[in-house]
Amino acid sequence: MSKHMITKIVCNLLFAFLILTMLAACSREKASTRSIAQHEAEARAYTVTGNPNQGASSLDERAANHTPVHQQGSSYVEISGGVSIDKNTVKVTGHSNLPAGARIKGNLAVKNSLLTGYTDETTVQKDGSFVLQVQRPGIQGSMDLTVLFRPDDQDNEIRNLYGSGGNKLEGPYVYQYEENKQLLYEVRIGAEFDPEQERNTPLVKPVWNKPKDYGSPQVWIKPDVKQEGNYYHVYARSNLLEGSDVKLKIDFPGRWQFGYDDQTKVMPDGSFSMRVKKPSLANRYIIVISFEPNEDMWTNAKQAYGTQGERLSGPLVKSADEKEGSKQIEARIPIQPKS
Repeated sequence: MSKHMITKIVCNLLFAFLILTMLAACSREKASTRSIAQHEAEARAYTVTGNPNQGASSLDERAANHTPVHQQGSSYVEISGGVSIDKNTVKVTGHSNLPAGARIKGNLAVKNSLLTGYTDETTVQKDGSFVLQVQRPGIQGSMDLTVLFRPDDQDNEIRNLYGSGGNKLEGPYVYQYEENKQLLYEVRIGAEFDPEQERNTPLVKPVWNKPKDYGSPQVWIKPDVKQEGNYYHVYARSNLLEGSDVKLKIDFPGRWQFGYDDQTKVMPDGSFSMRVKKPSLANRYIIVISFEPNEDMWTNAKQAYGTQGERLSGPLVKSADEKEGSKQIEARIPIQPKS
C-alpha cells in the first residue's frame, strides 16, 4: 500500500473520530438539558407554595457555628449537638450554656406508633456538655428525637435563674407547653431521621419568622411539599397559634388505606413540619392537612378559635362532621408522582 493511500486512510479516520466526538458532546448536552428540565418539572409537581428564605442574623450564624455568645446560666439559652445511630442505641452528644447540674431529658418516638419508654436523662457538665443514650426501638419507621430542658423540673437554684414557669427564658429554642391550664416555657431541640437510611444527623436549630396576623381566627396555611427518598416532607407556614395540633393524611380517591398519616404541634411562629411515607402503588392522591379545635386545646387557642372552631373564618374552613356548628381547617394538596 502506497504512502499516499495510508495518509488518506489516517486522515479519514481522524475526521471520523472528530465527528463522533462532536456528536457525543451534543448528545451529552441534550441529555443534561433533559435531566435539568425533568428535575424542574418534578420540583414544580411537589412544591405547592415556596417556603420563604429566612436569613439568619449574625447572632444566629455565631450560634450555628458553636461560637459562645451568651455565658453559662444566661437566660438566653443556646444548645446544639449531633445524633449518631447504631444497631442498638441512639446517642446525642451536645453542648449548651445551661448551668452545670441542669437536668436534660431525651425522648425517642416512632411515627405512627404508641411505643413509649424510650427515654434517657442526664446532667449538664461544667463545660456545658452533655450525652444522652436512648435504646433504639426494635421496629422500623421514621423517628423523632427530642432533647428537653424544663426549668420547673430543676432544683431551686437553677429554677430561679429562669423565672417562674421559665418565663425568663429567651432564644429560638424556647417553646410553650400547658400544665394545669397554665402556659409554661421549656427549651427544646430535636431531629427527625430514618435509622435504616441515616447514621448521623445534627440537632436542628430553628429560625422563627412570626407573621403579623399570628393567632388570627382567619387561618391560612402555605405548605411546601417535597419528596426526599421514600418520604414526602411537608413544611408549612401558617398563622396558627403555637401548640395547635395539626394532622396530615394521604387521601386515596376511590379506596381506603391506612398508615399514611402524621401529626404534630405548631411551632412558635406558626410553622410546622410533618413527614409521611410515599405510597408505592397509587398513581395519584391528595395530601390533607387539617386542624380541628377541641376541648383539649390550650386555653389561649380556645379563646381564639372557640372550642368547636366556631370563630374560625377564611377559605380553608370546613364543617366538621362530629357536631353541628363545629368548624375545622383543611388544606388539600393534589399529588401526581412523576414516573
